[in-house]
Amino acid sequence: MQFTYKSYEDMLNLLKDCNYCITDYNEYKKYEKCAILRHDVDNSLYEAVKLGKIEYENNVKSTYFILLSTDFYNIFSKNSRTLINELVSMGHHIGLHFDEVKYDINNEVALKKYVKKEIDIMSQELELDINVVSMHRPSKWVLEGNIIFDNLINTYGKEYFEDFKYVSDSRMHWREYVTEIIKSSNYKRLHILTHAFWYNVDNELPKIILKNFLNTKNREMYFALKSNIRDLDEFIIEEEIM
Repeated sequence: MQFTYKSYEDMLNLLKDCNYCITDYNEYKKYEKCAILRHDVDNSLYEAVKLGKIEYENNVKSTYFILLSTDFYNIFSKNSRTLINELVSMGHHIGLHFDEVKYDINNEVALKKYVKKEIDIMSQELELDINVVSMHRPSKWVLEGNIIFDNLINTYGKEYFEDFKYVSDSRMHWREYVTEIIKSSNYKRLHILTHAFWYNVDNELPKIILKNFLNTKNREMYFALKSNIRDLDEFIIEEEIM
């Protein structure tokens, strides 16, 4: 499967053609044959919205997991809030993408404490009932621990790996052929993780995608400065930061 919007849309249609009901973590038990679509938003809310629009146009709802502790976007900014609201307006669900590296965590009690802290902050800021969490680069003990949270779904819980067939495009690499897995219908439940960051109109090399991202961040920072520094063009113009 290529990392293009067309290929992603084709995958959505393939799921439907193979009679998979595309659902979420709260509703999947209603269906005998289903697929949960999970998106970890590691770098860009803009890219998440692009994929979200494709899903919306195909009458599909998925879950986008958003980081509270990242240097790439800020859920408290007006711009980020607008993008998140756009995902919600299309019917998509929002979850917490939790990065344990931010904290001094070495046991389950500490993990639960800080996950709850971030859930509470995100729920209040976004005015949403957030009840699902995915881990960002989880440590071995978190990955294998089957940790059960109070009133919170852990996407790394045992049921989403043992009761589901889990496939992921991490680091722009499908470790298994996801389209062949769908076509086979060997699995009644699929848990599919994608990262919108890697998808484009054309199938690009990772180096090109990363360079384009860095250039985009430069432009974003330029316009952020422009809104905070009067007559910024007296010091530097947009063309100089390309």
